[in-house]
Amino acid sequence: HVSPVNAVAITQDGKHIVSGSDDMTVKVWNLDTGKEERTLTGHTGSVMAVALTYDGNHVVSGSGDWTIKIWNLRNGKDEGTLAGHTGTIMALGVTSDGKRIVS
Repeated sequence: HVSPVNAVAITQDGKHIVSGSDDMTVKVWNLDTGKEERTLTGHTGSVMAVALTYDGNHVVSGSGDWTIKIWNLRNGKDEGTLAGHTGTIMALGVTSDGKRIVS
Protein backbone atom coordinates (compact mmCIF):
# COMPACT_ATOMS: atom_id res chain seq x y z
CA HIS A 1 0.00 0.00 0.00
CA VAL A 2 1.07 3.56 -0.58
CA SER A 3 -1.25 4.99 2.10
CA PRO A 4 -2.28 3.99 5.63
CA VAL A 5 -3.94 0.61 6.16
CA ASN A 6 -7.37 0.82 7.79
CA ALA A 7 -8.43 -2.82 8.04
CA VAL A 8 -7.03 -6.35 8.00
CA ALA A 9 -8.46 -9.87 8.06
CA ILE A 10 -6.85 -13.31 8.14
CA THR A 11 -8.24 -16.32 6.29
CA GLN A 12 -9.48 -19.23 8.42
CA ASP A 13 -6.64 -21.43 7.16
CA GLY A 14 -4.09 -18.82 8.25
CA LYS A 15 -2.46 -18.68 4.82
CA HIS A 16 -3.47 -15.18 3.70
CA ILE A 17 -3.99 -11.69 5.04
CA VAL A 18 -6.27 -9.18 3.34
CA SER A 19 -5.74 -5.46 3.93
CA GLY A 20 -7.70 -2.34 2.98
CA SER A 21 -6.15 1.09 2.64
CA ASP A 22 -6.61 4.79 2.05
CA ASP A 23 -5.05 4.12 -1.38
CA MET A 24 -8.48 2.69 -2.37
CA THR A 25 -7.15 -0.86 -2.78
CA VAL A 26 -7.49 -4.24 -1.14
CA LYS A 27 -4.32 -6.33 -1.09
CA VAL A 28 -3.97 -10.07 -0.61
CA TRP A 29 -0.78 -11.21 1.14
CA ASN A 30 0.74 -14.67 1.45
CA LEU A 31 1.59 -15.25 5.11
CA ASP A 32 4.22 -17.92 4.35
CA THR A 33 6.24 -15.75 1.97
CA GLY A 34 5.21 -12.29 3.23
CA LYS A 35 4.66 -11.27 -0.40
CA GLU A 36 1.72 -9.56 -1.99
CA GLU A 37 -0.23 -11.92 -4.25
CA ARG A 38 -2.63 -9.43 -5.81
CA THR A 39 -4.13 -5.98 -5.60
CA LEU A 40 -7.89 -5.55 -5.93
CA THR A 41 -8.90 -2.23 -7.45
CA GLY A 42 -12.29 -0.70 -8.06
CA HIS A 43 -13.22 1.43 -5.07
CA THR A 44 -13.17 5.20 -5.53
CA GLY A 45 -12.71 5.96 -1.84
CA SER A 46 -10.58 4.71 1.04
CA VAL A 47 -11.16 1.06 1.95
CA MET A 48 -12.19 1.20 5.60
CA ALA A 49 -13.32 -2.38 6.29
CA VAL A 50 -12.61 -5.90 5.03
CA ALA A 51 -14.10 -9.27 5.96
CA LEU A 52 -13.67 -12.80 4.66
CA THR A 53 -16.18 -15.54 4.08
CA TYR A 54 -15.71 -18.54 6.34
CA ASP A 55 -14.76 -20.77 3.38
CA GLY A 56 -12.03 -18.30 2.40
CA ASN A 57 -13.30 -17.93 -1.17
CA HIS A 58 -14.44 -14.31 -0.98
CA VAL A 59 -13.47 -11.05 0.61
CA VAL A 60 -15.84 -8.13 1.05
CA SER A 61 -14.65 -4.56 1.34
CA GLY A 62 -16.39 -1.42 2.54
CA SER A 63 -15.32 2.01 1.41
CA GLY A 64 -15.59 5.75 1.67
CA ASP A 65 -17.26 5.59 -1.74
CA TRP A 66 -20.34 4.25 0.12
CA THR A 67 -20.17 0.82 -1.52
CA ILE A 68 -19.39 -2.75 -0.57
CA LYS A 69 -17.53 -4.89 -3.07
CA ILE A 70 -17.49 -8.67 -3.20
CA TRP A 71 -14.23 -10.14 -4.53
CA ASN A 72 -13.20 -13.64 -5.50
CA LEU A 73 -10.15 -14.19 -3.31
CA ARG A 74 -8.60 -16.80 -5.61
CA ASN A 75 -8.68 -14.90 -8.90
CA GLY A 76 -9.15 -11.30 -7.71
CA LYS A 77 -12.28 -10.64 -9.78
CA ASP A 78 -14.89 -8.13 -8.65
CA GLU A 79 -18.05 -10.24 -8.35
CA GLY A 80 -20.43 -7.48 -7.34
CA THR A 81 -21.00 -4.08 -5.83
CA LEU A 82 -23.62 -3.29 -3.22
CA ALA A 83 -24.76 0.33 -3.15
CA GLY A 84 -27.28 2.11 -0.97
CA HIS A 85 -25.33 3.37 2.03
CA THR A 86 -25.40 7.10 2.66
CA GLY A 87 -21.95 7.28 4.16
CA THR A 88 -18.63 5.56 4.61
CA ILE A 89 -18.76 1.86 5.49
CA MET A 90 -16.64 1.52 8.63
CA ALA A 91 -17.27 -2.12 9.60
CA LEU A 92 -18.32 -5.37 7.91
CA GLY A 93 -19.17 -8.90 8.87
CA VAL A 94 -20.15 -12.01 6.93
CA THR A 95 -22.40 -14.72 8.33
CA SER A 96 -20.81 -18.17 8.70
CA ASP A 97 -22.87 -19.55 5.81
CA GLY A 98 -21.59 -16.71 3.57
CA LYS A 99 -25.11 -15.64 2.58
CA ARG A 100 -25.33 -12.31 4.40
CA ILE A 101 -23.09 -9.30 4.77
CA VAL A 102 -23.67 -6.97 7.71
CA SER A 103 -22.43 -3.39 7.56
